[in-house]
Amino acid sequence: MGRNEGCVVKQSDRMSTETRGPGRPRGGQLDIGPEAILDAAERVIRRDGASASIDSVAIEAGITKPIVYARVGSRAELANALADRLASRMIAAARESLAGRSFTRESLGGFIAANLSTVLEHRELFLYVTSGSTEQTALSRLSLAERSATPLARALELWRIGVGRDAAVAESWAYAMVGMLQMASLWVIDDTSPDPESVATHMSELLWWGLVGERSSE
Repeated sequence: MGRNEGCVVKQSDRMSTETRGPGRPRGGQLDIGPEAILDAAERVIRRDGASASIDSVAIEAGITKPIVYARVGSRAELANALADRLASRMIAAARESLAGRSFTRESLGGFIAANLSTVLEHRELFLYVTSGSTEQTALSRLSLAERSATPLARALELWRIGVGRDAAVAESWAYAMVGMLQMASLWVIDDTSPDPESVATHMSELLWWGLVGERSSE
């Protein structure tokens, strides 16, 4: 009797070991880090849109909701982390559009177009981190704005110094420009809006003549 019980225990242990996949500790939960959870969140958001839930993210990642909270945090903290990801992509696209170019109306248009194109590419993610009216979505908007405005403010500061003008306006202008971009992005991702290149041209014209002064010919 005791020998049979021992055999059952050993067989159970062996079956438990065999059913656990790589990276799965005893109990069947995946042992994954924050980046993998954010990857899963992006997949869910692309599929379900801005209404994606923490439960859906946990299921996609193969873990439980408490592990999402432990590794990433609340819904607000998840949105902030995703806003950082989106901002990094927007900044990278903007830097690529300005690489080796002086600051002109055309390069400003390229900067705006690069941002709008990135938003279109990650439409659902942008809506996830900016939509809604709760405090957490406001914080996500602010996080996205801060990440985007900081390098832009530095570029504006250097440009103003280079042309002999007051550089103290750089930060205020950067946040104003990013605010315009965020609202224009919400418009552009609607199917009935003009194409991003046209919007970028119109915005750059408005911003440029506001930056350098009125055109004397008009």
